[in-house]
Amino acid sequence: MKNIAQNILIFFIILMQLKVIALEKKLKIIVEETPIRSYLEDVLNEKKTAKKDPNEKPSDAKEEKGGENTPQKKLVGSDIEITTKLFARLNIPIEFEIVHWTQVLPKIISGEADLALGIEKKSKFDKYVIFPRLPTYTKNYSFYALAKQVQENPIMTFEDALAHNYSVGILVGFSYPKIFWDAYPFENKQLNNHLKEGRSLRNNLIGLKEKKFDLILADRERADVLLKKIGAEETITHFKNILFWKEFYLVFSKKMVNDKFPELKSKVERELYKMTESEQMKDINESWVFKGIN
Repeated sequence: MKNIAQNILIFFIILMQLKVIALEKKLKIIVEETPIRSYLEDVLNEKKTAKKDPNEKPSDAKEEKGGENTPQKKLVGSDIEITTKLFARLNIPIEFEIVHWTQVLPKIISGEADLALGIEKKSKFDKYVIFPRLPTYTKNYSFYALAKQVQENPIMTFEDALAHNYSVGILVGFSYPKIFWDAYPFENKQLNNHLKEGRSLRNNLIGLKEKKFDLILADRERADVLLKKIGAEETITHFKNILFWKEFYLVFSKKMVNDKFPELKSKVERELYKMTESEQMKDINESWVFKGIN
C-alpha cells in the first residue's frame, strides 16, 4: 500500500511539472503578411571589423571577412508592436510566424497556432476562434469631398450621394461590405455607373482634388495621413458620419482552451483595454500608418 501511495504521489508531481512546462512554452501567433500591420522589413546587421594595430605594416594586415553590413529580415508593423508589448507586460513568451493567407484558418483548426492576428468577426473563422472584447485596430469608412462641399453639408450617406447622382471613387479589388453593394449594386454584371475604380488611395485623393469625381470612399486612418503627405489636408476632408467600419482582432484558437484559458483571456483583454483607454493603441497604429502609407 505504501508503494502504491508513493507511486500515486510521484505521478501527480510529474503531472504538475508537465503542466508548468506546458504553461511556459511559447504561444505561437500566426499572421498574414500585410502592409503597415505585419510585414518583413530589411534591417542592417552591423558586423564589427577588427581594429588594426597602427604599427602594423600593410603587408602584415589580415582581412576581416564579413565586415560589411548584411541585410536581414525582421517582422515589424503595428499589430506586431501592439502584440509584443501586450504579452511582454504579461511576461508570457510568444513567437510569430508569417503564413500565406490560405494557411491561417487550417493552422487555427489543427491547433498548430495558438492565436492569429488581423481576424474579422462574422467570417469563416467564427466557428474556430474566440474573440476578445476589443480589436487591435478599427477602420472607419466615410465619404471624402472638397472641404467647401463638406462645410455646406457635413453629413453624406449612401442615399444622399445617390440622390445627388454623385460619382464615387473606390479601390480596385477591395472587399467592400454588403451595405455598400446594396447601395451600389452591379448593373448587368457591370460595375454600378456611379462608381469609378482607382489603383490606389493616393490616386483617388488626387483625382478628387482634380474634380475627376465628386466623392471618394476611404478609411479615415489612412486617408487623413495621406492628405497631409500630399499637402491636401486643407482642401479635402471627410464627412462627419461613418458609413461602415471594419474591426480586426487578435483571436484565440479554440484548440488552446483548457482550465487556464479563462485567466489568459482575461489578462489579454485587460491589457487591450488599458492600451485602448490610454490611446497607446491609437498612437502605435497611427505611427505605422504614417510610416507605411504612400
